[in-house]
Amino acid sequence: MAYTAITQPHDYMAAYSAVPLKVLSTSYNTSEQFKYIVNICWDGISITANTSYSMLNSLFTKLTSSTPHNFENGDKVFVDDNPNSDVFTGYYNIRKIISSTEFVIDLEPTTPFGANPFNVYKVIKYKLSPDLDGYGKLDLSNTLKDFVSQNLTGQTLSYGLSYDGTDTRFDYNIICGSEEKYILDFEDNIFLTGNTGFYNTSITSMTGIPFQIGDAILIQQELYGWTYIDNVFDTGNVGYTGATTVPFTIGQQVTVTGQITYPSYNGLTTMLDTGSTTNVLITEKSWVSSTPVEPGVIYGTPRPEYNTVGIIVDIYIDPTYGLVILTNLPWAGSSPILPGTIRYASDILTTQSNILTISGLSVYNSYLNRMDYSITGFDPYVIQNRATSLNNISTILNSNNDYRIEPSTIGFLLTHIDNNTSLTDGIGYVFYDSSNSLLGELVIPKPPNSLDYYSPIGIEQISYTTSKVEITGVFSGYSGSIDNYNMFVVDYTGITYSASSNMISFKLNPECSKYELYNLMWKDKNGSFISYPFKFISRDNIEVDRKNYYQSEGNWENNTFGYDDYGRGDKTFHSKSRKNLVLNSGWLYEFERDLIEDLIQSPSVYMQTPDNRLIGCILDEKKLEIYKQINEDLFNYSFNVILSSNEFRF
Repeated sequence: MAYTAITQPHDYMAAYSAVPLKVLSTSYNTSEQFKYIVNICWDGISITANTSYSMLNSLFTKLTSSTPHNFENGDKVFVDDNPNSDVFTGYYNIRKIISSTEFVIDLEPTTPFGANPFNVYKVIKYKLSPDLDGYGKLDLSNTLKDFVSQNLTGQTLSYGLSYDGTDTRFDYNIICGSEEKYILDFEDNIFLTGNTGFYNTSITSMTGIPFQIGDAILIQQELYGWTYIDNVFDTGNVGYTGATTVPFTIGQQVTVTGQITYPSYNGLTTMLDTGSTTNVLITEKSWVSSTPVEPGVIYGTPRPEYNTVGIIVDIYIDPTYGLVILTNLPWAGSSPILPGTIRYASDILTTQSNILTISGLSVYNSYLNRMDYSITGFDPYVIQNRATSLNNISTILNSNNDYRIEPSTIGFLLTHIDNNTSLTDGIGYVFYDSSNSLLGELVIPKPPNSLDYYSPIGIEQISYTTSKVEITGVFSGYSGSIDNYNMFVVDYTGITYSASSNMISFKLNPECSKYELYNLMWKDKNGSFISYPFKFISRDNIEVDRKNYYQSEGNWENNTFGYDDYGRGDKTFHSKSRKNLVLNSGWLYEFERDLIEDLIQSPSVYMQTPDNRLIGCILDEKKLEIYKQINEDLFNYSFNVILSSNEFRF
């Protein structure tokens, strides 16, 4: 069986865009009830030891891993026992966690695992029917997107911070297989140590062969066609003479074809004798009369004893015969070359879970627009061992513009690092004054052992970051003179660094406003949290929803009844309020339209208040006209911002 991934995911893909897989097996139209199996596997570990384990009066299997596992009790795992000929390959449940390197699965072993280490993964299993052309097609994004985060949470809201962003990517393998009623073709039978075997010279490896010693198999030989020259009369019955020896035996049922004059000679009959020579076959049908010479073919099974259920007593690869399956069926004598099929006697469905493996894949907390989509579209946003110009920080901000920013702005740029890259040690910053003279340089190292991390973008954020390393100058001394600055990924050693990515440039906003400054920070389409200042607040509204109830009026505390001035018949049980603000961006540059377009589409938006708190909010805009002008600074945008939290008062 040939099994191929025609289209497969790229090593790096956007989880919120298509993650396509298209496979083809040559068995799709030769096997019964064929289906493709696709396993998404992650958190894989290597198993170096296994023993029986008794628990709750049952026998299970304890596995020991070479590194700490990430499993929990009840997890469904996939055991890939390919190094040991797939003896125990399959799906199991974890029944007990013993330690960080030991756990128990619900396998009752009849024989021990092989000597070779094997892998165990967490797994999500797909089962696909072939389409009309035989392909299995699957978009994995609907599942994979659930493994990457959508919002900043917990410690990530800290003001000055470079932090691990592992929840922005998901590393996985794809292991493909099939489910079918497995049918093995054989070319002929063979005499072996007193018993009958069956072989196929085209199969030279045990890979993909599910049969094991002890399996009950159903053998079905093809019909053999014996060619005859003409019919003959023999003691009242019709016989047939051929050029070769009759392969059938007395008492066997055969099917005659080719008779024209007397069609009654055709059809199913029983062989009575071989006549006076070995090349004559006499049937039980009565002779009618002479006919012209009418050749034909008689079909039958030379060795019907083999068309039965047998037990596999050995299975191996022979240098001459290829795959050989030896059964417990006694040898019944030689016969012409006669192919056939072997299947499980119980007619069970056979699962081959690991015919094809695609490893080293990752999806990221990002998406690609349909018009920009390609399988390799997200590749530039993963820092790799290649030319700096081809590596990009994971954001929609690019190297062609100077983005306006306030000193107090909060934001985080995201960096993804290829597993095999050592050229990324953190983020570098270079600061300039208004005359574009160098003020200083510093590096904020990435978190230890991190492949993905966020780095602060605001001046005040950087000042609060205690892990920064001064390369030239002292940040606290020149921070008040900064006019513009650059950010880029660096390969850093001591006080020496070199750029490993593109450069993102910021320019401090020189405008001032008599209004309080609000920023909107949002997750851009590539996973970074970028910000834009909204300098002019237009309106500040409160939306209130009250729940009232009637109560008895009057004062009942004394022996006499009376009314109090403060009494009321209607009382508010609780009120629910939401704050609503209308924010105005001020005049925008032409290139900043892309930021506004991305902002309105983002599912994760925060409002940065004047006292530098981040508050979750939503944009109440259903539609926004994105202005386009030849001249700069000729348009602005207003957003209706609703704080996402509800305020209750009782």
